[in-house]
Amino acid sequence: MSGSVNELREISPASRAIGADGQGDAALPTVPAADKPRGPVRLTFGLLWLSESAFDFGSTLISFAIGVWIYGQTGSVQDYSLSVLAAAVASMLVMPFAGTFADRYDRRAVVAGCDLAAVAATAVIVLFFFVSRLGVEVLYLYTALSAAIASLRRCAIRVVVSTIVPKERFTQVSGFSGMSRAVVQVVAPSAAGLLMARAGLPGAMTLHLGLLVGGALLAFAALARARAALRGCHPSERSFAHSAHASFLGALGYLKDTPLMRSLLLYGALVQCLLVLATVMLTPMVLATHSSRVLGLVMSIGAAGALAGSLLAATAIIRRHLMLWVLVCDAIQSAAILVAGLTTTPLVWCVAAFACLFCGSASVACSGALWMRKAPLAHQGSVFALLSASNLLVMSLVLLVGGYLADAVLEPALADGGAWRHTVGDWFGTGKGRGIGLLFFGAGACGLLVSGLALASRDLRRLEHLVPERPDD
Repeated sequence: MSGSVNELREISPASRAIGADGQGDAALPTVPAADKPRGPVRLTFGLLWLSESAFDFGSTLISFAIGVWIYGQTGSVQDYSLSVLAAAVASMLVMPFAGTFADRYDRRAVVAGCDLAAVAATAVIVLFFFVSRLGVEVLYLYTALSAAIASLRRCAIRVVVSTIVPKERFTQVSGFSGMSRAVVQVVAPSAAGLLMARAGLPGAMTLHLGLLVGGALLAFAALARARAALRGCHPSERSFAHSAHASFLGALGYLKDTPLMRSLLLYGALVQCLLVLATVMLTPMVLATHSSRVLGLVMSIGAAGALAGSLLAATAIIRRHLMLWVLVCDAIQSAAILVAGLTTTPLVWCVAAFACLFCGSASVACSGALWMRKAPLAHQGSVFALLSASNLLVMSLVLLVGGYLADAVLEPALADGGAWRHTVGDWFGTGKGRGIGLLFFGAGACGLLVSGLALASRDLRRLEHLVPERPDD
């Protein structure tokens, strides 16, 4: 989508597609012309965009607040990373079901159910704050439940957007989504810090609850405009377990038949997990030697870079060579992560954060557009779910290992009296936070190696032209 949201135009959604198990009797129902979304598609997309922005703001705010609260209570990098890991594992576990819900059930019912569950869970936590003292374990459980609900919701909305938006505008749609996430990343940490200072975690939870309610109302207004065009295939003779199995096999079948998209999935999982590791570990690395104000500055500059990268994707500049954009941007972001690990200077951290998130946002937008353009509409929810599950699996392993290495190996080894103070310490320095800096350096070096190998592959560079576009029927 080039230009603005106002330039979105309606397209005919898929009228027929083969079921996830390859059987014709499981085909998606024909969508009559009268069942297309009512009114301009730009308004439906705009409402969904605002709804997702509200949810993203609330999620980022509460994740930041919970992370700061846990780190302040325990002082452990591993405990801090476990909150992120709990969310990642929960999301990964529900991904097979998320694809089934998105492909085969009424997506409006899926989104409404997720909204009700999210509001109810947050309301319970808010009530708990006023009647008893919450422990870290309860917050881990809440983080996991919220992440699972968000994964189900996000998969359904992503398929809705892919259905109603023209294929040639997918990169710009991803850019708009990235813009809202970047703005959220600028504002949410500051809002969370202010709320934590004045009202504590209960105040942050209360605001989060309000944002969830607002996002739910916006999503209801958007999806109420759609009819059968935004519904999946309702299984009449099949159990949910059978439908989930068939959907999963359909996604695996597509990846098996399309080796380049399978390579893109594996490559994306490796690169994105390194970016997530750096993003998560940035907080303890900065707080080890500087104040929370410096952390807020670095994160804000990084978010500004993410906004700039998303603005680039939202314009008409990126129209061709999407895969090449992905690979080059990933190489630059890996180099920025590597540089961030070598220093304790806030200015260098700010520059590295800007470059990393600028390139990361552009890369994610281009990669997302490729998946929406190439994955068959009949199995798109399951393909998206499998894509997210693979990313989360690798990310969970990296966070688990990274948190342990930081706490138990690297930080002690690079402490002032550590075993590596006269070897590795001569390069990275010693003291609190330098073990995490070494972890940054290693993550960036691995990312550069993976991106370099991908750039050396001629077929992967030309994926956009070698893999056929998805059919619209």
